[in-house]
Amino acid sequence: MKSILVFGLLATLTYSSQGFSRGGGMDFKDGLFWSADLNRNEQLDIKEAENVYNLSDPKVFAKYDKSGEGVITKFEFYDYLNTRSQNE
Repeated sequence: MKSILVFGLLATLTYSSQGFSRGGGMDFKDGLFWSADLNRNEQLDIKEAENVYNLSDPKVFAKYDKSGEGVITKFEFYDYLNTRSQNE
């Protein structure tokens, strides 16, 4: 009886932790992007980039704004996170 209770408790904890670990389908990068994209247009303008460490620096912003449209798309943002240097 005791082993069944322990097994049930472990199964419940495992199931619960898996449910919580999914985080609504977002990973860390998505969470950072969506927390900065205040108007939810899937782009960061220079004002929204102030919410991300050093991305609003005009030189850094221009470097990762590959299209030159004055906004950072989600994929450009991922590029920023993956390739930025220690100075950026």
